[in-house]
Amino acid sequence: MTIAQMAPVVTRKSLENTYRYGGGLISILLSSEDTGGQFSVWEGVQRPGNEPPLHVHHDADETFFVMEGTMRFMVGEQVVDAPAGSVIFAPRGIPHTFRIKSEFARAITLCTPGGFEEWFRALGTPAENFDLPAQVEPFSPEELPRMLELGRKLKTELIRPVEF
Repeated sequence: MTIAQMAPVVTRKSLENTYRYGGGLISILLSSEDTGGQFSVWEGVQRPGNEPPLHVHHDADETFFVMEGTMRFMVGEQVVDAPAGSVIFAPRGIPHTFRIKSEFARAITLCTPGGFEEWFRALGTPAENFDLPAQVEPFSPEELPRMLELGRKLKTELIRPVEF
């Protein structure tokens, strides 16, 4: 699909586009299919305790808009606290991760080009409601091979857990 062929898309958070993942909820607001592959946008609402390990997207940039709560980001060697209203850019090829530093955080992520939203579809489960879990469980060791395989497909490398 070329840009000239694309039609406007109006979407919103719904149970049809929301997945339980990583102790939180991911709502895919615009998918790669919606934008001709140009970008994707999702909302993440998460509690502390199951954030991603240090990882690198080899062919995609991520921009995070922190809407509620406070997050701490590590992008390359830089660590920054990001309260609501912050915008953080994680360029392709640079290892990055984040931690939730409040009771919960809500952020909008723009991924360019699109495609990484497939991670949440493949590893998440369809949400039945918008309630956050009372307790966050870490990923199980049984999930790691599937994550590594999907990471190769999506050109994303999981590096290691880090404390910061």
